[in-house]
Amino acid sequence: MNLTEHPRLLARIAGALYLIITGCALFAYLHVRNQVIVADNMAQTAANFLAQEQLYRLGFAAAVIVVICNLPMGLILFELLKVVNPRLALLALIFIIASATLEAVNLFNYIEPLLTFSLPEYVRAFDPEELQALARGPIRMFGYAFSVSLTFFGVFCALIGFLIFRSKFFPRILGLLMIVAGLTYWVNSFRLFLALPIPYLPWITLIAELSLALWLLVVGVNETKWRAQACKGNTK
Repeated sequence: MNLTEHPRLLARIAGALYLIITGCALFAYLHVRNQVIVADNMAQTAANFLAQEQLYRLGFAAAVIVVICNLPMGLILFELLKVVNPRLALLALIFIIASATLEAVNLFNYIEPLLTFSLPEYVRAFDPEELQALARGPIRMFGYAFSVSLTFFGVFCALIGFLIFRSKFFPRILGLLMIVAGLTYWVNSFRLFLALPIPYLPWITLIAELSLALWLLVVGVNETKWRAQACKGNTK
């Protein structure tokens, strides 16, 4: 069976994956880390890791699900949008693969502080202050590495947004929202890299991505227009 024989079904699968990604990312990266990590109090952070170990492990598992779901979601959007421009769609797929790879590697920084505070070998070998200093590195490194992965994801969002805007089977407003989301990811990331005194902008990306995910899940694509554009591309 051709992968794009049922484009509306594919779109709905992509929407479901995108909602899973969004929900798991909010849980793993915002709720869990904000609950456990106190940026200016490493002693309290150490106590939180030990008291809420299971919550932190759930956050790690959710982060793994985010990485896993990003790849099929990206592949499906590539299949749906390559009828608009195959080269740009392929480029978007490459960027989300790079983003997911960086995010997966960065999960070692996610779990390392828990191991630092809980492994008996570390606890016996180091004083509490030394343990806190050891854990501080990966806690800080996680934010920088995650922002690097988001710069790649931001390019993916902008490319997908452009393709959606140019397509005839999605509302153009979704494309514009995704382009803005991609630019916002870059602003947020370089705000951290360059220590710029500008506010972090989380809600713009959330609104854009949730809008696309819900449209994909509930509406899917206009199959008639999608097939017409696919046929037009095949005749070139």
